[in-house]
Amino acid sequence: MIETEQFSYAVHYSSRRRSVVLQVKQGQLTVRAPLGYSLAEIKTLVLQKQPWVLKHLQRVELQTKPQWLAEQQLPLLGTTLALTRQRGGKSVVLYSEDNLTVIVSSRVQPQRYQKVLLTLLQKWYQQQAFSWFTQRVLYWQNKMNVRSGNILIGSWRTKWGYCKSTSELGFNWRLMMAPDWVADYVVVHELAHLKHLNHSARFWQLVDEYYPQAEDAKAWLRHNQHLLEL
Repeated sequence: MIETEQFSYAVHYSSRRRSVVLQVKQGQLTVRAPLGYSLAEIKTLVLQKQPWVLKHLQRVELQTKPQWLAEQQLPLLGTTLALTRQRGGKSVVLYSEDNLTVIVSSRVQPQRYQKVLLTLLQKWYQQQAFSWFTQRVLYWQNKMNVRSGNILIGSWRTKWGYCKSTSELGFNWRLMMAPDWVADYVVVHELAHLKHLNHSARFWQLVDEYYPQAEDAKAWLRHNQHLLEL
């Protein structure tokens, strides 16, 4: 599996193929190429076709968007929270064990209710993400003998996290909707960039050394990323 900043793809070679074909199926990009076509040439082609790839990946995502709110439940790091919605004097989110209660102010007009509800939930997930990722970064950086800088939580459509040359780390709040072992992989991935600010063979060796289930986590994200939406 080959990684880019915005998606990953698999390459399949065939002696009978005469041209390169890009195929998006079930949220995964596959490149089918003739023998003799180098990975560098394929990478150049994929980058040229990136707008097309992203368009089709997003189309798959929209077709399979989850119905968490309709089912009155929300995922949190591998567990499922019962979701209760109420009207009240002040808009607030209350979290208790396995239940999440979202109170939307009665002053909010009906046409704005859904937007306010989603904003409240996203802010709550972002708060959970900052606390959780701060703890996990501390845990993993001690094991990996690295030191990170500031930790930021963001909302991106094309990446799960980042590591800057300043040692600043960023994580996507949507990872709170994934199992904890998947989110943990992203922590190790970004911390590994503190030693290798690229996706070289040495980088992946370091990731695999500390997180042997990295391939399983990447596969989970590829196949289930459409579920990490409100």
